[in-house]
Formats: sequence, C-alpha cells, structure tokens
Amino acid sequence: MVSFGPVIFGLLTVFFVGLCVGPLVKLVQRSMPLLPPSEATKEKWTALTEGNEGGWILGNIERLLFFGAFWVDAPTVTAAWLAFKVASKWNAWSNVISVPKTLSGIDELDFLIARRRWGSQLLTTFLVGTLSNIVIGLLGVGGGRYGYDFLRSLLC
Repeated sequence: MVSFGPVIFGLLTVFFVGLCVGPLVKLVQRSMPLLPPSEATKEKWTALTEGNEGGWILGNIERLLFFGAFWVDAPTVTAAWLAFKVASKWNAWSNVISVPKTLSGIDELDFLIARRRWGSQLLTTFLVGTLSNIVIGLLGVGGGRYGYDFLRSLLC
C-alpha cells in the first residue's frame, strides 16, 4: 500500500517554509535601494523599477516543481527548468524591457549608476529567489522522507 503521508508532509514543509521567500526577497530589495537617476525622474523611475509581477505565483509553482523533481530523483527536470528560466529572463531583458543607454536631460553617469543598481538588484533577487526555492524543495523532500517518520515515532 502506498502511503501519501510523507508526500503530504513534504508538501506542507514546502508550503510553510516557502512563506519565508517573499520576505527574504523584500529584504534583499531593501538592502539595495534604487535611487532615481535624477529628481525629475523619481516618480517614473519608481513606477518602472518597483513591483514583481507574477513572482509570487511563479515562486510557488517553482517550489512544487523542485520538490517533485527531487522526490522522484529527476535532475533533468531541475536542469531543464533552470535553463529555461535563464533563457526566458535573458530574452525578456534583451528584447522586451531593455533600458536605453541614455536619457535626454539626465547625466549619463547618474543614469549608468541607476541602471547598474537596478540590474544588480534584479539579478540578486532572481538568484536569491531561485536558490531559496531549490533549498525549500530539498527541505520538503527531507521533511517528507525523514521528518514524517520522526514525527510519527514521537506521536505514536
């Protein structure tokens, strides 16, 4: 008979530990403030650089994917997802939302500093979020395979 207890316990581990990812990413963002290139662009710069459209949903699905791939020992799924994610991010930044090299009326060096900070923040939150999801997937598997039996031994 197949026992779903370990899988459910692992998924619960993924869910509850996953609640920490959003605050962690926000902490990273706060530690890397995005100052506008000029006071005149402050409102538009903030509108451009704030937000994480879809990140919460994608992060939850990604954690489930990692958990499932680790549970059934399918490293190809993990590698394929990471390759797809990098290619998608690269394509989106190269073709859709690339930032111009200059803006009229803005000092080029000030704009370069603002773009570098934004790029650093995006890269760091991307990597922190992805790495957190990988670790949480592994913790879910560990919780399901070992924590479930340990908890049962304590309660029964």
